Amino acid sequence: MLDRGADRAIWARARGEVTFGGLREEVHRQAELLRCHGISRDDTVVLYGTPSFTQIWVLLALWSLGAQVVLLEPGLGADERDARIEAARPRFLVELRGWSRAQKAFVDECEVFVRRRRAGRYAATGHCLVHFSSGATGQAKAVGRTPESLLAEVGRLRLLDGMPRTGERVTLLESVTHSFGLIGGLLHALAVAATVRFPLEQTPQAVAEAVRDAQVLIGNPWHYGWLAADGASARLKVAISGGDTLPREVADAFQARYGVRVGQAYGTTETGIVAADLRGHHGGSAIGRPAPGVPTRVRDGVLEVLVPDRPYLYEDGPIRGGWMSTHDLVGVDPATGVLRLRGRAAAGGIRPAVDLLAIEDVLRAHTQVTDAVVLGLDLIEAHVQGPVGLDQQELRSWCRRFLGETAAPARYHIVRELPRTARGKAVRDHSRLRQHA
Repeated sequence: MLDRGADRAIWARARGEVTFGGLREEVHRQAELLRCHGISRDDTVVLYGTPSFTQIWVLLALWSLGAQVVLLEPGLGADERDARIEAARPRFLVELRGWSRAQKAFVDECEVFVRRRRAGRYAATGHCLVHFSSGATGQAKAVGRTPESLLAEVGRLRLLDGMPRTGERVTLLESVTHSFGLIGGLLHALAVAATVRFPLEQTPQAVAEAVRDAQVLIGNPWHYGWLAADGASARLKVAISGGDTLPREVADAFQARYGVRVGQAYGTTETGIVAADLRGHHGGSAIGRPAPGVPTRVRDGVLEVLVPDRPYLYEDGPIRGGWMSTHDLVGVDPATGVLRLRGRAAAGGIRPAVDLLAIEDVLRAHTQVTDAVVLGLDLIEAHVQGPVGLDQQELRSWCRRFLGETAAPARYHIVRELPRTARGKAVRDHSRLRQHA
């Protein structure tokens, strides 16, 4: 992939810009420095710290040395980071330290600190990448990806209508420490020699500035919320959202302002991309057709994906017979094969006809509701973010008015703020939400 772009062509932009020739030189230089620290094939390395060009150079350099990289996101607290390091038991820690004090701010270059851990273990599997799942639906799990699975996913992405092409300008708002940000954003752009731009900070102003010259935009739902409210000028061809559900009102507001429908990329940390509707042709809760070469099925209303090899490294995973449950309620259009997301499944089941995401849209339409998460167990519960004094009976009447008696939630939990993961995803785990309420 490193050989794809011409030497003088622009690979990436942030505060400054780097050519493909400069990328190759920096990756080679970092590889030599890391080799001098003793890192070699089958070493396990935890990589964390400041988002930067340096972060990407070091990641690619570690892969070129044959190391297994455990990639941690920058928003983790110290205790959570230490717990993941302890679970990984790496031979080396590589920390990136930048000058910015803003959390998740992107800098062009930063310092690299390497520390050897004597009690670390060598890689016991052929995985080159270890990600941790978001933890939005329970305990975060360590997920391994092999070189073959990453290359296969990059190949699938190239077949999807709407993915960036050679020479196109891509603004990547999604973190490269997350699955789609890394594979669908960074690695795909590298494979097709597209130019990537990173926002300098995760703020509405910095995000709006980063999209002004973009042709393709890859981000999370909250990025689109910022942009819909900001009104920045842009000539976008494609806007892709992933990582969490996109509220309908945000999608409509973004399209009205920019003239582009927000498309969907749906996947899991374990499998990578599963389904996509990158140009938003099907709208609403559609997540598109299954990606090429990704076997899927819907059992009892829940989407399952075939996973040939167990992806979990440090604990047993709940996979039986190769089929992994996404725990997402999905409907299939028999005429088109398009998948539509209906919400999150929970132990005990739920009436197949109920669309939990539609209930969330109805709740968010209430003038006093900021956000909502709806889950189904033996009954439907709504966790609503709103002001003190928001009346449960008013919400119940509101939902019955637009949804009817059978689809309206039976219980309402009103909180000042809904819990979120380090990635900003809404928590959709029953026990954690009830405890929070």
